Amino acid sequence: MKLPLFFRLLTTAVLLTSTTAYGQKINVDSVYVRQHYTKTEQLVPMRDGRKLHTIIYAPTDAATKRYPVLMNRTPYSAGPYGPDTYKTALGPSPTMMREGYIFVYQDVRGAYMSEGEFVNMRPAKDKPRGKQDIDEGTDTFDTIEWLVKKGPRNNGRVGQWGISYPGFYTSVGLTSRHPALKASSPQAPIADWFWDDFHHNGAFFLPHAFNFLASFGQPRPQPTPNRNPSFQHGTPDGYDFFLRLGPLKNANERYFKNNVAFWNDLMAHPNYDEFWQARNLRPHLKDLNPKTAVLTVGGFNDAENLFGALQTYKTIENQNPKLSNRIVMGPWVHGGWARALAKWWAT
Repeated sequence: MKLPLFFRLLTTAVLLTSTTAYGQKINVDSVYVRQHYTKTEQLVPMRDGRKLHTIIYAPTDAATKRYPVLMNRTPYSAGPYGPDTYKTALGPSPTMMREGYIFVYQDVRGAYMSEGEFVNMRPAKDKPRGKQDIDEGTDTFDTIEWLVKKGPRNNGRVGQWGISYPGFYTSVGLTSRHPALKASSPQAPIADWFWDDFHHNGAFFLPHAFNFLASFGQPRPQPTPNRNPSFQHGTPDGYDFFLRLGPLKNANERYFKNNVAFWNDLMAHPNYDEFWQARNLRPHLKDLNPKTAVLTVGGFNDAENLFGALQTYKTIENQNPKLSNRIVMGPWVHGGWARALAKWWAT
């Protein structure tokens, strides 16, 4: 079976970034983006009335040509924000940026400039009931529906990709089962958050959880373009910091002050109970649109989401025998297949 162009380009990008040494940082892509793309920002309505901040980069000739859409949904900011500030590069690779896509970046519900409440690994629903019964699958469906019908002129075909947490939003996007979603590439995706990231075979990974949630876990009471400040440990010696922390209860008493809701959840649910089981995406990756091709990417040296990449591929393969499902694995750390390219893009 011939791979869709999206996957052939993406696979090439993955292999190139793992084998090519870029010796010099250049600004060519930044200039290319401004010369060949028009940026717009939209508040895309969801079925329950909430609006998600969505940034669209359309080729300057999109009014006369029909391009496919390539979407990234993220809790880590879709920015930069504002009509005159552009990303320095678009998509997973310079090749795809020049191939011709409408690139879409969206702040997920409750993150940065989007409305609504953010829920970590929001539990998926097999059959949402009514307009108020939402999950990330319904948000993906509503976004694709808006893009295809009301976004820039397009050919009605949508692809989605993301690494790590955006990889989860790519995986759960499959549960939208939108007929326009033709290709999906979850990369280092979270699949089941008890076994990914914070717990390694049941053992709590303290530094990882603490350092991540100390910033990311802080509340966001209203839409904002600003990220939370990074945590200041007061020492470059991480071992010494956590040694002096003492019992886990001291994290709240000394630093978090009960403001980090998901840290409290971690402390309240040390075992694989119903709280974590509800955040297991694997049972919901079934009855997917058989016309959506999937390419999962992961690294064997990934300390965060190796479990997620392997289990996502395995689950989709077992539960969707008619779907075109492939995986690319290599000797990479978390997101390592993209890091060389990111350094090359840096200005």
